[in-house]
Amino acid sequence: MRTKKRYTLLSALFLMLLLCNAAAQAQENLMIESIFEKYGKQKGATMVVFSGEALKSYRLDMYRSITVEYDKTILDDIQRCLERDKKQARQIKEVVNDGIITSGYYQLPEEKSQINRYILFKIGSDGTLTLIYMEGGPDSEALINKMFIRRK
Repeated sequence: MRTKKRYTLLSALFLMLLLCNAAAQAQENLMIESIFEKYGKQKGATMVVFSGEALKSYRLDMYRSITVEYDKTILDDIQRCLERDKKQARQIKEVVNDGIITSGYYQLPEEKSQINRYILFKIGSDGTLTLIYMEGGPDSEALINKMFIRRK
């Protein structure tokens, strides 16, 4: 019985390591990766990583988000990364106030075998900064547009 619990725990830890590794590899050519690495384990930050079966019904392959309380240093860091990463974007939708991106949607070029990639950013009315990275197959584009793009 004890061995079974230990095996289950080790399996769960191994799976978590694989998920984190997959998330890092998918973003290795993006500057926003540094935001997740630098602030993901910071006190008060909430980081969420999903991949695999957990996202299948959403037509996504990966979801990674970080939410932190407003901090000028973190905001400047995120803005710098967004400015750099959006140069790769195929589609950009932004709200900019006083030179600061307050809301952003960036559809990046497809990675290997038609994987759509997205970066989303928002400064919430509650003073939080939220950065999201998602990727998925051809069906994911319709879902992302339905969830995050307002129709006029």
